[in-house]
Amino acid sequence: MEFALVMPLMLIVLLGILDLARIYTTEMSVESAAREAADYGTTLGAGKWQDGAPKDATVAGMEQRACVAASDLPDYVDPDNDPATGNCTNPSFTYCITSSTGGPCGPYDPTAGCEDPLRATPCDVTVTLQYDFRLLAPLGFEFMGVQYGLPNTLTFDRDSTFAMTDIDLTPGAP
Repeated sequence: MEFALVMPLMLIVLLGILDLARIYTTEMSVESAAREAADYGTTLGAGKWQDGAPKDATVAGMEQRACVAASDLPDYVDPDNDPATGNCTNPSFTYCITSSTGGPCGPYDPTAGCEDPLRATPCDVTVTLQYDFRLLAPLGFEFMGVQYGLPNTLTFDRDSTFAMTDIDLTPGAP
């Protein structure tokens, strides 16, 4: 009789522990995907941000890398069923550029000179991924109009910022 009373409570606690572990690993995976995309956007030169085709290819490459890195997540959504296309919708992808130290992050501004490899302070690229995560066992309840615990779905916003670098790949370069 005691086992029948305790078993449902033990199952709820077990599912809660599993969900908390899933939340943690999912947050780390989303953050890693944001880092992968931001790293791609900044490595091998600010010239990748020249207005037009180079910038468009850089943004597409960043989004594609974020989708591939996040494709193993449990609630990953890609209408094409191909992460290499970079068209995933969960996580959603946004980026912004900071053109001065401590300045606001905003859309790419071709007049900021971010494509100049000799710029005194490099521009920063920030990638933000927003991911909607469904819990196995919602640990929430409503009492007298107030929600307690965790909802059915959690939304993670993870971002990563890298400075644009210019690496000289010519032989003998310092």
